[in-house]
Amino acid sequence: MAVKHTPTQEVHKGVKGGTTGCGFNTNEHSNHWVNSNEKITCAKNGCK
Repeated sequence: MAVKHTPTQEVHKGVKGGTTGCGFNTNEHSNHWVNSNEKITCAKNGCK
């Protein structure tokens, strides 16, 4: 599953309401995160 950060359009590994593969908490500014089926674009360790 992937989650997209709408302000940056970056797609991370994870789901809304949790933590991304690289450690972002999607509960902070939750309106900036949407569940997505897009390809993961984050190159940080844990997402790539």
